[in-house]
Amino acid sequence: MEKRIKKHSANMLRKLAAGGMSLLTAGLLLTGCGNGEPETQTEATYASFEETVTGLPVTVKGEDGNEAPLQLNVWYFDEAAGPYYEAAAAEFHDRYGVEVVCTKKDEVNYLEDINKANQSGSGPDVLIASNDEIRKLHLAGLVQENTLYTEGFWKSHYPEVAWNANRSDEKQYGYPIYMDTCLMIYDSTITTKPESFGSITDFAVNFVDETNTKTIFKWDIADPFCDYLFLGKNAQILGTYGEDTDTFEINNESVVQNMTYYQSLHEYFSMDADSSSYDSIKGALKDGTLVYGIVKTDVLGELSSYGTTYALCPVPDLSAELGVQNLSVTYSAFVNPFTKTSEYANLFSAFLSYEYAGNQFGISRKVAVRSDIDRSDANDALAYEQYCNTVPLPKALENGDFWIYSEICFKNIWNGNDVATELNALQEKMDARLK
Repeated sequence: MEKRIKKHSANMLRKLAAGGMSLLTAGLLLTGCGNGEPETQTEATYASFEETVTGLPVTVKGEDGNEAPLQLNVWYFDEAAGPYYEAAAAEFHDRYGVEVVCTKKDEVNYLEDINKANQSGSGPDVLIASNDEIRKLHLAGLVQENTLYTEGFWKSHYPEVAWNANRSDEKQYGYPIYMDTCLMIYDSTITTKPESFGSITDFAVNFVDETNTKTIFKWDIADPFCDYLFLGKNAQILGTYGEDTDTFEINNESVVQNMTYYQSLHEYFSMDADSSSYDSIKGALKDGTLVYGIVKTDVLGELSSYGTTYALCPVPDLSAELGVQNLSVTYSAFVNPFTKTSEYANLFSAFLSYEYAGNQFGISRKVAVRSDIDRSDANDALAYEQYCNTVPLPKALENGDFWIYSEICFKNIWNGNDVATELNALQEKMDARLK
């Protein structure tokens, strides 16, 4: 308890210092704002965000003494998202006169490259990263807290999963842009939307493949991101915000029942965990040979290239008694503390996340996180609905070990090992790691 209190106090001091508050303001906060009634915070709007740059110059003096346009540098790693950033950058320049240069970087060394660039004075003003990196980023001093979005603004314009995904150490980081999660895909010419996994196994038993070319059901069984959903709703993994190391329970009776069902699917669908790959699923979709599959939202930009009429739906429960719990990843814009143009960096991040979000799907086929936009495309709306019922990818520093251990656990269970024994082994490994 004493350790937690000290940590909370340290966080408070850092918050006051980072906000540049005067001693008087800090005192008012600590004493309940003095004698008067608590001040009512004006609700944030995009117009109020724009006010933060009112009167700020949009040019800088170069080494030659001449004025040059103010420039924001944005780094990202997902090539498919690039067109959205470029279009937003052009619109931002037209509206505010600030040039935005978007640069795609290698994902493998992304954070390391940002850190090195900061040390040499050439780091990005804005960086795009996934929510599972937030804790690592802020502990390394590579991102600013999001102080533009009030709690009311978050709740009015973003789903709860986005709030949870972008929260760390009781602060909000980043401006959510787009997401990824799992969906069910099916060949609508020969089957219908599955109401449960039982619907799929029933189909497998009764289907007669006259062409002898069809694969009934497939997912990347070697990917724990996809397998996670089989754990069900009662697996407790690192808490609501994905970083509570006191909350980890993966071997309760409910999870055992879910994973026993998972193991039973091997009887119907003899996939090999060692040779499983997401590319093989996409290949079967392009050939038109897959009947059912679990896919990610990247297929939204590829549906026209598939070999037959495929439709999407949410991932169903295993059965009436056994639910599923999908994971999601939220990709956000983060302001680099080393930026020299913090106000415009924050405004462009909000522009990507909020102001320009209605253009996201049309440009990049990425599903925007903002809740109150028109989703005229049925698949965009479907994927967003699925996202709202997911849990965010954990962000605790120890979650890397969880993925390694869980991949082994899932593989062993799939191959016939005792379910309870494997889940207990995973629990013990993580208990030791989280101490």
